[in-house]
Amino acid sequence: MTSSISAVIAWPLIGAMLLVVAARWRWFNGTSAERYLNATLTIIVTTQLLREHIVERFIADWSPLTETAVQQVSLCTIVASIAPFLCVISLLSGRDPKVVRRQQFLFYLVAGVLALGILAAGTRARRGEQPLEISGGWDGVLAWVAFSVLPLFLAFEMVRRCAAEYRQSGVTAGEKLVLVGIAVAGATIGVTTMIAAVLAVLQELHLVDSVEYRLATHSRNFFWIATTIGAVSAAPLVKELAGYLGYDSTSKRWRRLQPMWQSMVSMFPDSRLPLDSSESGRRVSKVQLHRTTVEIRDAILRLRPHCRAVDPSQLASFVASERVPGRERESAELALQLAAAAQDRSGTANPPGDAAGMTAPSPSASLDDEVGELLPLAKWWVAACRFVATRHSSDFESSSE
Repeated sequence: MTSSISAVIAWPLIGAMLLVVAARWRWFNGTSAERYLNATLTIIVTTQLLREHIVERFIADWSPLTETAVQQVSLCTIVASIAPFLCVISLLSGRDPKVVRRQQFLFYLVAGVLALGILAAGTRARRGEQPLEISGGWDGVLAWVAFSVLPLFLAFEMVRRCAAEYRQSGVTAGEKLVLVGIAVAGATIGVTTMIAAVLAVLQELHLVDSVEYRLATHSRNFFWIATTIGAVSAAPLVKELAGYLGYDSTSKRWRRLQPMWQSMVSMFPDSRLPLDSSESGRRVSKVQLHRTTVEIRDAILRLRPHCRAVDPSQLASFVASERVPGRERESAELALQLAAAAQDRSGTANPPGDAAGMTAPSPSASLDDEVGELLPLAKWWVAACRFVATRHSSDFESSSE
């Protein structure tokens, strides 16, 4: 079926898919699962091209195939694209790669047999140069049944596997989003494929007249399903690009800690660890993030002797002026206490006699715990330093008078 998507929309999206496929073959081709997925995407984007009218016309002009034959070939390539994708699902299900390599021949054999079935059942439609939806007949029904076998099996496997992965512990929000996208694509494949087969049967039984509906939906359904699969498959590329540009989670958390880190290492230069932090691009490694947290925590511990209890009136003034939410009041108070201690230390290196206890950083079990503990504190650090400096300046002017 020729795509009915406007060329203004279709060709930019097809071009984007071609770029995704090329990039995946270039940089994401190291594992069997990646190679199988890349093969799937290659066949899918080929199908997208075959369903564009200008490509159908070009092939019909320069080969023995008619436009109708090209349309049927595109149905066969859809079926063929499922074979390597089933291998991806098998690998993600934990099957031995050696078993999957043997299993792929079965998938390709089934896809080949079904493709031949589509072409055989579509002979009358090709001779009449009519789409299968218009030619009708029980041979047309047989073509749609042959087309439906693997897509329905794939849809079931995609939804089943995504549901199992989604329930696993340790799955991140981003990974869950990808799983949901894959599951939706799978469910859409199953529903649209089932509707196509059922309506073809009902048409022959003269129970419904669905030719116009099927012509309209078949001409656009595959395009959007394929585009969705292409978009989901681009997720690793987007993640890698975001990391390179410094927009990954590690880099963003590291940047949020920088104002506090700079203040702390300025106070205690010898707290800096003798590590090489040079990195290419803007990406920040987890080693750099860990180094930053260690240096901040060490400096905080060294400020403890200079800490005094925060005056309730000053805390209330700080909370009001900075509009500190109630759930962040404790972090803001600690930031204010540390900022005051840093201010006092800059005036005298001797700890005050009225030093008070301070909630020290906990012995966190992981880097994520350490960062999660410091980020709320770092959020209020600059504001706390500014508040303390303003108060100190006001007190100094008052004493001068």
